[in-house]
Amino acid sequence: MHSAPCPRPLAVVIAALPLILLPQGASHAQAIQVAMKEVLVTATRSSQEVEIVPGTVTTVTREEIERRQANDIADLFTDEPDISINSDAKRFGTGGINIRGIEDNRILLLIDGVRTSDYRSGGSTNYTASVRDLPDPDFVKQVEIVRGPGSSLYGSDAIGGVIGFLTLEPDDYLTDGKTQAKGAKLSYFGENAGIKGSAWLAAKGAAMKGLVMVSRLDSRETDNQGDNKVFGFRRTTPNPQDITTTALMAKLSFNPAMGHEFRLGLELKDKQADTDIQRIGNYLPTSPNSLARVTRNTGSDGLTRHKISLDYVHAPTASWYDRLSAKAYWQRQRTDNYNYQLRSNASFNATWGCSSVTAGVGNCDVNQRFKFEQQHLGSSLVMEKAIAGSLPQFLTLGADLSRTTTKETKDTTWTNLATGAVSNKFLGETYPLSEFPKGHMDQLGLFGQDEIHLAGGRLRLTPGLRYDAFKLKPEDDPMFHPAAGFTAVGKSGNRLSPKLLASFEIVPQWHAYGQYVEGYRAPSYEEVNRVFLNNQQNYGSVPNPNLKPETSQGLEFGLKAGGKALGGAVSAFSNTYDDFIESVKLAAGDPSLLPAPYTSTYQYRNLSNVRIHGYELRGHWRARKDLKLSAAYAYAWGEYESTPGVKLPLNSIEPRRITLTALWTPVADLGLETRIRAAAKQSRVDDSSATLFRPGGYAVVDLGGWWQIKRDTRLNVNVGNLFDRKHWLWATARGMNAGDLGPEFYTQPGRNLSASLKVDF
Repeated sequence: MHSAPCPRPLAVVIAALPLILLPQGASHAQAIQVAMKEVLVTATRSSQEVEIVPGTVTTVTREEIERRQANDIADLFTDEPDISINSDAKRFGTGGINIRGIEDNRILLLIDGVRTSDYRSGGSTNYTASVRDLPDPDFVKQVEIVRGPGSSLYGSDAIGGVIGFLTLEPDDYLTDGKTQAKGAKLSYFGENAGIKGSAWLAAKGAAMKGLVMVSRLDSRETDNQGDNKVFGFRRTTPNPQDITTTALMAKLSFNPAMGHEFRLGLELKDKQADTDIQRIGNYLPTSPNSLARVTRNTGSDGLTRHKISLDYVHAPTASWYDRLSAKAYWQRQRTDNYNYQLRSNASFNATWGCSSVTAGVGNCDVNQRFKFEQQHLGSSLVMEKAIAGSLPQFLTLGADLSRTTTKETKDTTWTNLATGAVSNKFLGETYPLSEFPKGHMDQLGLFGQDEIHLAGGRLRLTPGLRYDAFKLKPEDDPMFHPAAGFTAVGKSGNRLSPKLLASFEIVPQWHAYGQYVEGYRAPSYEEVNRVFLNNQQNYGSVPNPNLKPETSQGLEFGLKAGGKALGGAVSAFSNTYDDFIESVKLAAGDPSLLPAPYTSTYQYRNLSNVRIHGYELRGHWRARKDLKLSAAYAYAWGEYESTPGVKLPLNSIEPRRITLTALWTPVADLGLETRIRAAAKQSRVDDSSATLFRPGGYAVVDLGGWWQIKRDTRLNVNVGNLFDRKHWLWATARGMNAGDLGPEFYTQPGRNLSASLKVDF
């Protein structure tokens, strides 16, 4: 496939155009006349105008979510060129979120201020995975994306950024004096033949108001541009799937007196996916017959998430604080992965079981089950105070306290189909067992920041500091590898995370900023204590009680200009990550090596460092009253060093990307939007372990339109990949071997139609 032309020059011109065209004398009042200021809370843990917040912070609004027919969380970020979504094309779908090359559990995800569960992948075998479940897009009011380390406000896990998902409130429906609002929405998604229905009811009385929302999505596998339906690693069409997702969200607000508000929230999610896994194994030049004995493979994956929260907000008319907010929450997420394999003409062994690779004369069934569960119990307290006088300040103080309990089990049995004999001994292990013991992580965080206004408010300095302490404590777990001889260990530590932000108003609507921020991530239960042994192929993974927390330091400088009608932003950043935790293969002579007959040992280790730097441009221009043009461009460069002096490319870095949007609204109740998503060819890749596939560049056009048929009825229609361009996303294809015989399996959907009809009753 030919590479698309490099979009870099076009990006620079379009994204910088608003900065050139913007009149420096444009008044603040003119900006207000265009639209109300956009406000966010995730970046500072208090309400702030997005234009004056230092750093690159962007939002996805409710209007954009509805206009673009978001099918899943990945669709929320299509216009953010510095964000990508890892996706497993074989079975599990949308996975971790990547911001500027940092991903998965190094990005903190919040749902109304509550942390999500951890992302966990079982590797390329596709036997198990636990994703970080997020709200149904129909329930989301706004998404706020904060780039760079955020530990000075949020503690561990915010080492690469913070994304806050804010869900809808009763007041979002009870507008214009309404005391009741109800409605329904029917959606169709062509990329996976999904049909979704959602409904809502909001009401309020003298002191109470509430909202209930429900949704149900039935879908199939996500389409691609392959056409080979064979069984095995040459297959290019998707694995057949049936997926059902049901969600409920309820909120109740109570105002007992002026300035006091209590909010009770409930969220329930249930997802079931059944997959006929016909793309078996991964092609490798050294083992082209990988999993050759597997003649049938199915998977059944269940996910449930339950969350309940209680918030209290006090905004007194006169007190030593202006606003006090407290939150208590409980959340539990469970993942249940079940696998079935029929292995034909396979070799048998009483200890190893039934082989997936070695030929023999027997047939067997293999049944595997993997369970993963996390519970979060926590609370937070935030106080805000504006201080007037000759040195105006805005003070934010807070505390977070949480306990995360984690448990994991796996079970395997295999059946000799000739004799009917069933065994729980497989690959030298006796099942059931756990790779790491049940345990909990306690975390305490105390933080404060002070926004100081100087030079008549034109200069704002915001120093901040957070203290975090963590304690990991394993419990006695008889299922934790009783035959392996390892003892689980606890771990504790603490960390100070400072920051300094500065913003200067050059002239009205022009703000220059700079920031220095630090981040950290405590080692997880799994990284410290995981044990995995494969006695057939003689490799395994061992614990590491000596892991240190990851740390990061981030610098960013930029310029923000303009308002809703004309504006833009330019930013440059440099982030360093020390003691990066990765699973590595131990070298000969390492004292942690497994004894013979094991030939390979893996262990989580602290790498020397990771360095990422880059720059981004964003711009928008309302060229006419009915036409708005937008552009965004992102470039990042990264390397890691696991061996002193040897620096290699970081494969989680995306190629240069650009998004262009034209929004046309000739009349108030009708609109058309054209979006272009483009990327350069991926050329900088670490091939030290294997030669990887390098996807070419692409440019994809999406077209959307909407019609407000009546005041209470709205139709949305979108055509994705309008010109049916075959293309690969690096986030989905980056682990594929260059010699793979079915690369089209990892392509994105071709031309597809989505539509929705929304009615307010």
